[in-house]
Amino acid sequence: MNRLFIVVIIFLVPVLTMAQKARYTFRFVMEQSGSQLAIDSVFVENLSSQCDTMIYSPTASLRVNVLADLDSEYETDSRLRAESWHFDAADNSVCVSAFVPYDKVKVSMFDISGRLFCSSDFVVDYGYNEFKFFGSPRNAVVSLTCDGEETTLSIVNAGDTSSRCLIQCLGRTSALLSKSQLALGGFVFHRGDQLRFTMYSNSCGDVISREQLDNPMSSSEYTFDFTGIQNIRPDLISEYDSVCNMDLIQWTWQPVEGADGYKYCYSNDYESAVDLGTTTAVTFGPPIDSSSSYRMYVWAYNECGVSDANVLHASSPARHVTDAEYETATAEGSTLRIMNIFLQPDSTILRTPSINVNMEDTIWNYLAQRMYQTARTTGVGIAAPQVGINRNLVCLQRWDKTSGTGPFASHPWEFYFNPQIVEYADSVVRRDDGCLSVPDGGDYPVIDGFSYRAIWVKVAYYDTEGVFHEEKITHQYTAHIFQHEIDHLNAVMFFDRQVEENAFKYTIIEGDSYDGLPDIR
Repeated sequence: MNRLFIVVIIFLVPVLTMAQKARYTFRFVMEQSGSQLAIDSVFVENLSSQCDTMIYSPTASLRVNVLADLDSEYETDSRLRAESWHFDAADNSVCVSAFVPYDKVKVSMFDISGRLFCSSDFVVDYGYNEFKFFGSPRNAVVSLTCDGEETTLSIVNAGDTSSRCLIQCLGRTSALLSKSQLALGGFVFHRGDQLRFTMYSNSCGDVISREQLDNPMSSSEYTFDFTGIQNIRPDLISEYDSVCNMDLIQWTWQPVEGADGYKYCYSNDYESAVDLGTTTAVTFGPPIDSSSSYRMYVWAYNECGVSDANVLHASSPARHVTDAEYETATAEGSTLRIMNIFLQPDSTILRTPSINVNMEDTIWNYLAQRMYQTARTTGVGIAAPQVGINRNLVCLQRWDKTSGTGPFASHPWEFYFNPQIVEYADSVVRRDDGCLSVPDGGDYPVIDGFSYRAIWVKVAYYDTEGVFHEEKITHQYTAHIFQHEIDHLNAVMFFDRQVEENAFKYTIIEGDSYDGLPDIR
């Protein structure tokens, strides 16, 4: 049983001591049978004072002073701001309320990877305006810009996402946080007032709600029971078993309650997925490559929609370290020799795809430490092929993390065994790039240092303890390093990324150099 939360913070100003404030927290909980439903909004009515307000989920909070008119509180604040949103099931749109302190505004919608869906310019009235978005992606970011100011707001579309993207301006509205059906004044609350809370959600195109009455005397939690709702999209496949040997790979999972069937694909592309019907297993191979990683995307579906994708992983048996690999990993010297793309046999090694390591071999932890010593003063990452070993092992610096404090703060280096990128953003940036295996100048050709890189990636890997992880890397510089090093494992050099073979699949956005950060090498 899943529980979704939103928190409303209400400041109370006691009537007798106006200089003193008390803080009450109202916590709202949705209980449901899975994870299919999302809180759309909570409508709060003060039946005692005849006022109300709408709280939009999941990020909004409400701050109110007793006997204070919220209009006057916001009239002196002339910042451009997008303050809230809600899904309108009547026309499958998303409504956004924003305060615009100018007469013109540019409104744009992006998906969460940064791809622009649509954009429009509007002439508006000073103050609060409402905008409607049709055909937005499931998760999106709304951006408003005018006179050098910019503001953004994350939204979720619970309805139709396949129609053409369109933005409408509905014009001037009342102040967002004092929106009321019962009174023209702002929302007020006295300790002990009777409140009615109504939580709204969306199920298979229908608006559903639950309500509660209370006379709060202190901070309170209210639980709304949606567990009886049956007409909902299925949960994702949460657990699975895999068998992987040199004869076959097989994934199996337990049936998902409410699912009419399942689809699978070897890439994250539901439109081209194969329909399994009610079958809960997929078998792949032969042939199976030794020391290789495999993944598959699976969705559950019913008449109300499709679950989120679950990525199923499996790895074929990895070969143990060879004598030649051991000799290279333990070569004399404080550092290891770095392969040069312009020399042989170095170029052949760099252009050969790597295979998985066997985590039972302790030599790989030792090799990772030596790779770190080799690259730490001249680069920000290194892959095993760059020191002459075609195994899936990278060592890189995490610029999205900090260890230590003050003058001793630094960005840690970490080791990743059998890593693979399981998901890329579909927005890429042209970035400066370089490589320890591509020497600059001298007797070698000059290669321009740039590549196209996704603005975020999701990485699957094993850590030094042999524990499996999946991690989304949203820090662009760190995501760039991951892509660069894991490319080495796939025999790809950075200059191969200067021309995208499938440019139509990507949105190429402008990007500056990483100011103040080391060059990628």
